[in-house]
Amino acid sequence: MNDRNRHPDNNRNRRGPSGAGSDGPSDGRLVEVHSQLSRDKDEPTEGFSLTPILIVFLFCGFGFWAGLYITRNSAEFSPSAFDLNAPKAAAAGGPVAFEPDAAKGEKLFLANCSACHQATGLGVPGAFPPLAKSPWVAGSEERMIKAILAGLAGEIEVLGAKYNGNMPNIGAGLKDAQVANIATYVRQAWGNNAEPVMDTKVAEIRKAIGNRGQYNPADLLKEHPLQAK
Repeated sequence: MNDRNRHPDNNRNRRGPSGAGSDGPSDGRLVEVHSQLSRDKDEPTEGFSLTPILIVFLFCGFGFWAGLYITRNSAEFSPSAFDLNAPKAAAAGGPVAFEPDAAKGEKLFLANCSACHQATGLGVPGAFPPLAKSPWVAGSEERMIKAILAGLAGEIEVLGAKYNGNMPNIGAGLKDAQVANIATYVRQAWGNNAEPVMDTKVAEIRKAIGNRGQYNPADLLKEHPLQAK
């Protein structure tokens, strides 16, 4: 094609006097701007800044306070310190011995035992024996503790009536203090008048019987006969 017929390229970048494209600064201009910025930048100062030091002291003080708080309120990281049914209770003068609580025992009885023995302690005729004024409740505390921990299965006679039910080992899933509170409540409710039960006694019997199966009422009576009328 003849050069005379070639159209001029209007899109071609035109170079300025410095040789750079018209759409951007030249290399020389970039160097000049960089030098200017370098001169305008603040020089670093010697020593320490006061603000970071204050922040460090603030965090150190907070950590010290947190350590004191945890030490004084952790109760030696023992879960039993927050357990209302724990056998020991923290007091201002030190730990105190467990005290049977019939009020707690009533709540536990209603939750675990009343479906069969009823809230009145009268049981269900022909199905579940009564606990009110029952000789099985009076007398030896060990007999009742064993029945709660291991359960009963077989024929049982209470107040002249015979029953052939199946009492589960509800005490196996309860703490010693909870079993003691239930036993204390039953032995003192509905006209019953027997001594309270201590958690240490429950722990002693639990260790002695281990994971044995349910007691037969006759076998339990051989170990702990009913009181003579």
